[in-house]
Amino acid sequence: GVGISMGMRGSSGAIDKVIVSEGKLLPHVIGGGSAVGICGSGLVDAAAAMLELEIIDETGFLEDDPFPLTEEVSLSAKDIRMLQLAKSAICAGLQTLTQSAGVEPDGVRELFIAGGFGHYLNKENAAKIGLLPQRLAEISEAVGNAALGGASMLLLNSGLRETAESMAADAETLELSTSPIFSEKFMLGMMFEE
Repeated sequence: GVGISMGMRGSSGAIDKVIVSEGKLLPHVIGGGSAVGICGSGLVDAAAAMLELEIIDETGFLEDDPFPLTEEVSLSAKDIRMLQLAKSAICAGLQTLTQSAGVEPDGVRELFIAGGFGHYLNKENAAKIGLLPQRLAEISEAVGNAALGGASMLLLNSGLRETAESMAADAETLELSTSPIFSEKFMLGMMFEE
């Protein structure tokens, strides 16, 4: 929800899911009651649902600006543009990583998505809006707080320290800001399409 006019973290009062039911948007609010904002997973779902109902088109054009999700929460054209920028950067980053490593998306065995956003992300909707390439969405798995999990593993098993140090030494940095692959993929990824 960062950068969104009514964005918030995934806590009580946040719209965290949106489905289409009988031709209408049906938002779910964490904790029930009235919505006070929308979190990242809800934003992805809302965009996918709005595309399905043709409230927005593949370019992100929103005629009814702002568009109400509930009586209390709406999305503006600027919010949709912010989502397009974020989703394009994520998708372009994934594509740049695989292409730079010489790996085709079909060659990727698993994609782990860490953090709270990944935990609640609807993978099908992420693919519908172009946040994740379809192939990677199919093989992705949410792992929650991976940093905390890894720290716990190291504390409980000191033998893993050598493995972690070896992995860190072998890691390479891929600078996206200077990558021509990223620039090309980013521009192409602005559209809402699978």
